[in-house]
Amino acid sequence: MRRLRQLLPWAFLLGAAPAVSASPRFAESPPLLSFGAGVAQVFDNHQEFFWSVEYRPAFRFFHVGPYFLFGTGKNDEFYAAAGVLADVELGRGWVLTPSFGAGYYNASDGLDLGFDTQFRTAVELARRFGRGQRLGLCFAHLSNGSLSDTNPGTETLGISYSFPIDFFFRRAPDISVPERAE
Repeated sequence: MRRLRQLLPWAFLLGAAPAVSASPRFAESPPLLSFGAGVAQVFDNHQEFFWSVEYRPAFRFFHVGPYFLFGTGKNDEFYAAAGVLADVELGRGWVLTPSFGAGYYNASDGLDLGFDTQFRTAVELARRFGRGQRLGLCFAHLSNGSLSDTNPGTETLGISYSFPIDFFFRRAPDISVPERAE
């Protein structure tokens, strides 16, 4: 009987899995290019400015897709990462995007995070506008996952502007009035 009680929650979750994967709560998205800017070391006394560029392909597998990010700060430090994300539709044009990734960090003369490999966990809340554009607020945590003796980690807070890759190449729809046949 005890074994049955342990298996029952798992059976429920597995049985519900197809319904979850077919949910309209996951937003479909074209390939996006995103520009971000903000501050690192949000909870510390000394904040540092950063900016980033991110590419989000349209490819999705069970609603999860890849992202590729490059960011830098005022002291020439840089971070290049790849990871996975999911766009969750909240309704009325709002999209929540949790993500996780790993990458290479070079401190240069800037913020020392203790190791070259850094893991990034983030969540973005964005408002979707016409033609697929988004304006969002993103909170992220970077950490080396205790791969070294020193693991200060940091949090970032920034704004992002995303737009579909073909945004500038789309033709305006033809709204001319058809001629009447006489």
